[in-house]
Amino acid sequence: MRKAELTKEQITQIAAGVFFLGIFGYFYAAYFWLPLSKKIKENSEKVVSIEKDINKAKVKKAQYKNLESKLASLEIQKTAAQKKLPEEKKVPDLIRMLTYLGKKYNVAISRVSPSAAKKEQYFTKVSYTIALNSDYHSFGKFLTALALEERILTMENVSITALASDEYTISASFILTSYQYSG
Repeated sequence: MRKAELTKEQITQIAAGVFFLGIFGYFYAAYFWLPLSKKIKENSEKVVSIEKDINKAKVKKAQYKNLESKLASLEIQKTAAQKKLPEEKKVPDLIRMLTYLGKKYNVAISRVSPSAAKKEQYFTKVSYTIALNSDYHSFGKFLTALALEERILTMENVSITALASDEYTISASFILTSYQYSG
């Protein structure tokens, strides 16, 4: 085989080509490839970080759903508790309820007189002396209806006296105690 001999001019052209290819490679790597790969790496790290944040946000969102339902449940419980133990006396509501139950169970309420309120640690007891006329069974139904009311009420010192009347057979008096929240 024969060796190919290159002329000086060909060697200079090849050297210049290699030199310019080296310079092109250097500028390509230094000003294009390395900055681009650095940006790709930075963006990949940002994507991973954002995905972690998204996953954390999804977990928090799931917790907030539970918190929202728990808050709604607590609001319902609070409303129910406020109906049982209101913050105000609500005397008109109490009078309306007594009147309604009296008519429903044929009980003639003759007197409702308030007594002094007694403050306890978390609530205030407000007492009312009630006098009424009725028949025995209607009076029992009336007391049962009072006890079943949504608002917390207690009946104390019940006194029953027989009457010689055609319409009502007993006269009764008792102390009705209602409670109000005093947090």
